[in-house]
Amino acid sequence: MASRDAFLNHIAQRLGRTRGSKVPQPKWLRQPWDHLHQELDQEGLVQQFKNQLLALKGEVIRVTSEEHLPEVLLNWLSSSEGKKIVAWNHPSPLGQMVLQSLEQLDSSCDVTIWSEKGDSDSLILAAEQADIGIAIAEEGISETGSVVLYNRGNQGRLVSLLPPVFVCILPAQAIVPRITQVLQQLKQKSNDYSCINLITGPSRSADIEMDLSIGVHGPGRIIVFLVES
Repeated sequence: MASRDAFLNHIAQRLGRTRGSKVPQPKWLRQPWDHLHQELDQEGLVQQFKNQLLALKGEVIRVTSEEHLPEVLLNWLSSSEGKKIVAWNHPSPLGQMVLQSLEQLDSSCDVTIWSEKGDSDSLILAAEQADIGIAIAEEGISETGSVVLYNRGNQGRLVSLLPPVFVCILPAQAIVPRITQVLQQLKQKSNDYSCINLITGPSRSADIEMDLSIGVHGPGRIIVFLVES
């Protein structure tokens, strides 16, 4: 740190000016994106989110109330072929409902709950071998069909990255029009999290000969459970 400061002080001295300590944030006179999607109410944002995610080959399951989430999720997990599951221990009511569903799975399922107190090597291996990863999104972006995950401690990023199937629980009322609404609140939240992760549909890449491949850099299938309040 001292060598860096000395280097910067030397440059400022050679330039004949006082070294600056910070750059003031610009104040824009206009916000040209504010008018976008103003005609949509919350249900309109939900429908736009759903349509955008479906266009990306994602899947949406609407849950009519929070109380129905454990049953709906349990039925989906029971009918799926995935037997190895890794999930967040999220402090929200929805996160605790997810744990409630997982506790009711039959003994043939191998469930790992991501924990900051757990052995990191064991957790990474569980995420690598899992068929399904389950996480809770803080926001959804209707314009792109994206979900926003805040990662720290019990909310490991690998849960949404390594399993081939990613299940995301998203409150319908947390859907906002554009990424600009998400960015406006990041300044207050960013210091509390190790990573803020935006996921837009299943993983896809066309880097090699423009041949579209699904699931190369992450889950090839994403299912969003949209939960009404």
